[in-house]
Amino acid sequence: GGQQRAAPCPRGGPGGQGQPQAEEVGTERGHRAGHRPGAVVGVAQRLHQGQGAAGEGPGPGPAVLQTRKARRLKQAKEEAQMEVEQYRREREQEFQSKQQAAMGSQGNLSAEVEQATRRQVQGMQSSQQRNRERVLAQLLGMVCDVRPQVHPNYRIAA
Repeated sequence: GGQQRAAPCPRGGPGGQGQPQAEEVGTERGHRAGHRPGAVVGVAQRLHQGQGAAGEGPGPGPAVLQTRKARRLKQAKEEAQMEVEQYRREREQEFQSKQQAAMGSQGNLSAEVEQATRRQVQGMQSSQQRNRERVLAQLLGMVCDVRPQVHPNYRIAA
């Protein structure tokens, strides 16, 4: 057609990838007349900021996106902490049940040992009560029954 070609854009095509822009119906391959290299950059910025190429209006700014991201991170952190707490509670309950089972058998053992010890102490006390008088009489008899004798190893000096 009667359209004139402009000088090639230093960036190449859209996105600056060194390839010419896609051809349109009725035009030759390459850049159209009146193409502004900055327009591609503007479209890329709008897409990056969340706006469509059709210009749906201003998208959320970087500050809004940052607060959204911070909110999502905070929520994820809270969820992770809740999961950790739940896991810890489950493990603590499991540990308590295992400890109770183990201590239950040991608790019975300690009760049996304690009962056997009480029986032994009661047996010793009753034996002491029975034999007390006899042992005291024997001890007093040995202390009070004095028989004077000369020791066999004693030598009279002559």
